[in-house]
Amino acid sequence: MNTRKRICGALINWMAAVSVFPAVAHADPIAELRSVSVFKDAELSKLSGGDVLANRGPAMRFSRGLSVESAFIVRAPVKTTLGLLQNWNPTRHSELKVYISGDLSGKGPSEFQSLSTAPANSSVRAFVEATEKLPGDPSKLQLSSAEAKEYAPGSGLEGAISAPVVTFWSQVLAQRVKSFLAGGLSSQPAYQTAGGNIVPEEEIAALLKESPSARSQFGPLISSTAIGGGRGSVAPNLYWQLFDVEGQAAVSLNAFYARPDGDGWQTADLGYYGSGGFYALVSFHQLWPVQVNGSDATLVWRVDLTSASALSELRGVERLGSGAAMMREVQKGVKAFLKDTK
Repeated sequence: MNTRKRICGALINWMAAVSVFPAVAHADPIAELRSVSVFKDAELSKLSGGDVLANRGPAMRFSRGLSVESAFIVRAPVKTTLGLLQNWNPTRHSELKVYISGDLSGKGPSEFQSLSTAPANSSVRAFVEATEKLPGDPSKLQLSSAEAKEYAPGSGLEGAISAPVVTFWSQVLAQRVKSFLAGGLSSQPAYQTAGGNIVPEEEIAALLKESPSARSQFGPLISSTAIGGGRGSVAPNLYWQLFDVEGQAAVSLNAFYARPDGDGWQTADLGYYGSGGFYALVSFHQLWPVQVNGSDATLVWRVDLTSASALSELRGVERLGSGAAMMREVQKGVKAFLKDTK
């Protein structure tokens, strides 16, 4: 679960293959959580009371990388929790500052026309103003040089975002979706930045290299999806969002995957494009079945791996502060989700 809407189409591929996976039960989920996570003293009783644990993951030598882990209990069986995660809509929570969240099928620019319904706030205005400076000043947007040149000024107002800006982003995003479906991460154009080219596929690979526990725990899921390279054998469920990043709206493209894991499930949410806020990110969830007061519930371990330009500039106390800020954001999103599950 991330602060994003989930969709459940990808489960069709895996439901047909459930019999292939051995029905191995997790004998002691809380012991497994302790063994694979940073929460070595986690207690089921405290998590059952509504605690949302969050902490930085292992330190990374990758300067743009940051890892945050969290753990919590959902008062619902695993399959119900999976559905709740996949269908949760963060736009209902204003504190999360997700303005638009929509499903994608790869049908083209028309899928992004709801950009014209964006709220008329300062964050969206900053996004529009940054776009209108293209191709001369792409510094506040993460684009390839070819993409930046595609912007064509014009007139027409469909809402808070002008028609030329809606058209430009609809075309850029649609082309990136098409490329992702054809070739996975390796097909994504590099961001041209002042510091050189940033390649999303290389960012994800660097994050995974620095996260051995997550890489081991979610190995089968990684290897069967675009997260591990290429297109992957599992078709992704795609969605996009418009959200706030420190006062300027940004758009993102994301792919969601899920697979059964014994009597539990694993999910991965890959952010393979962001116009701001991150270069690439992936959020993993391990879902274990547990009993709380005699009722079926789900123990969730979440791992967020993020590559962002701002992180490379931080050292010492400032870097610790960025980790603490991300932990708070994760907890905020989890608590909003848990509120909706009651």
